[in-house]
Amino acid sequence: MSGIQYTPPPSLLDYFISDKFINLVMGPVGSTKTTAMILKIAHEAARVAPCRDGIRRSRAIWIRQSREQLRDTSIPDFLRWYPDGVAGTFEKTNYKYTLKFDDVECEVLFRGLDDPGDVRRLLSLQATFGIADEFRELNPEVFMALQGRLGRYPSKADNGVGCVDDNGVQIDKFWGASNPPDYDTWWEEYLQNPPANAAVFFQPSGVSPEADWLQYLKDGYYENLMEGKPQNWIDVYVHGRFGASLSGKPVFPAFNRHIHVAKHTLIPNRASTNPLIIGHDFGLTPACTISQIDPMGRLVTYAELTSDGMGELRFLREKLKPLLATSRFAGMPVLIVGDPAGQQRAQTDEKSVFDIIKSEGFRVVAASTNSISGRISAVDSWLTRSVDGKPAHIVDPSCTTLIKGFGGGYRYKIRTNGEMDDKPEKNSYSHLLDGHQYACLQANGNVLFGAKKTPAQAIQKVRHVYI
Repeated sequence: MSGIQYTPPPSLLDYFISDKFINLVMGPVGSTKTTAMILKIAHEAARVAPCRDGIRRSRAIWIRQSREQLRDTSIPDFLRWYPDGVAGTFEKTNYKYTLKFDDVECEVLFRGLDDPGDVRRLLSLQATFGIADEFRELNPEVFMALQGRLGRYPSKADNGVGCVDDNGVQIDKFWGASNPPDYDTWWEEYLQNPPANAAVFFQPSGVSPEADWLQYLKDGYYENLMEGKPQNWIDVYVHGRFGASLSGKPVFPAFNRHIHVAKHTLIPNRASTNPLIIGHDFGLTPACTISQIDPMGRLVTYAELTSDGMGELRFLREKLKPLLATSRFAGMPVLIVGDPAGQQRAQTDEKSVFDIIKSEGFRVVAASTNSISGRISAVDSWLTRSVDGKPAHIVDPSCTTLIKGFGGGYRYKIRTNGEMDDKPEKNSYSHLLDGHQYACLQANGNVLFGAKKTPAQAIQKVRHVYI
């Protein structure tokens, strides 16, 4: 072990050192995810508080869909870093490796879930760590049950303090690595909306400038891999994106989470004369996004609001106004852009939605069109452009519904005969995405209130959408 020197690439560093209970990384094939997962064992085992005899004991359970996969892939990968007889001892009949270095002794138990007996034994073990190779193949019930077996070894009887580090902090955890699962699966939902005790990490595309592991691959590895492959395969194994939905086709395939979602909270530009653009969808489920054209000419989306069973007046008073009154947005000029149909007066009181909005002190304008093709084109024009080498559209990471809608929740439905609808499906994402389309239309026509137009030469088409 003294001869191993490992520095994770930047795209895996946060995953490697994370202290969340659950840590999952998703990325392209060949991105050294497995290496980080393997060496994280030694990293974590060395932190476990020593037992009464001075040995830092721990137990890790490495799971895979089948014993065959363990034998053919997981165990050979593991032994390349921890050779049998050098870093420890491998018991082939028991699929058990005892890792030993310095004052550390960690049992690694390899368990294939194709054997019902292995599953039963798995759920009765006392362990420190859980590890999932290609976690997208793991049954969610097993994933959840395994978490209950962690933190049970070593016990207080072994070291007087239990499963903690030298500072007395609980150290049990679960980690895994995988290529992306398909949309509309349990794993996609979990990765998009992880619980508070979980950290999820997404690596960039293998052909993007941010791919920081290429030095470990042969030249042109991904370009060669892409030859003759269908787009969905390329999306998953090269770009590290979720696979095709079984329910429909994403409306915005140009969206790339790694490119279009900011790494940190975005701060509105108060020095700019450009107002906040509220792209607003009306009805009984009002929704909106809050965006702004920044000085570079990029469309920056800071926040989102959704609702259910709420009228327009209530939405404005209970949702939008309180948000705009926060320190993040207070005092900034605002322009609401909505469906032109919102100008039609109701037969009951002859008030239109626009009248309600104006009565609450907002300036509101109708979008230039309600054509679905025009609205989608407006969004695409922002997603496929760059400004000075940066994406022309950037989204705050807090906009989880917008991000998931972009990623495939907003989609064209596949009919029972296999044909695809020509209009996006009406679902839980469509209201917010419809509202955002109005914002993109307005931004394409440049902002009101005397804002400067974006110089045409500052915006260039991206040659390849999938970067």
